[in-house]
Amino acid sequence: MKYIAIGTITNTQGIRGELRVKSDSDFKEERYAQGSVLYINHPKERRKVTVAKHREKGDMDIVAFEEIDSIDEAEQYKGCTLEVADMDREPLSEDEFYFDDLNGLSVVASGKTIGIVEEVLDMPQGTMLRVKRRGQKDALIPFLKVFIERVDLKRGEIEVKEVEGLL
Repeated sequence: MKYIAIGTITNTQGIRGELRVKSDSDFKEERYAQGSVLYINHPKERRKVTVAKHREKGDMDIVAFEEIDSIDEAEQYKGCTLEVADMDREPLSEDEFYFDDLNGLSVVASGKTIGIVEEVLDMPQGTMLRVKRRGQKDALIPFLKVFIERVDLKRGEIEVKEVEGLL
């Protein structure tokens, strides 16, 4: 089974075993819905956990799991990655993509490779692709149809439109 990281556990919250999570998930409402099954990737084991409660506090997610009920038990998970099983992800429509599917794709403009998608950022302005370019600063490309010609997961590339000032 393949697991996809959705966040990092940064600390505990309170005495009842809640955990603070710095999320990287593109579908937080689904991931942290009550009853959702997630996995904590601990160096000793990958632990299956069930979401009991979720709330947001600033830029952090506070998550309580049914299996963890004390701060003493929660302490061991600081710094661990929170994951979802690949098979538990919902299928997406044709023009939708999971962030991790875009990471590592080649970015092409006018038939020339511009760089590689290093990271997908969910910013207040919208989703941005951080593209690592050889010998140049990284480029930030908005993931909007105005700038993206097509995404071909089979070929492993994203074709962007030539827009002045974009690259």
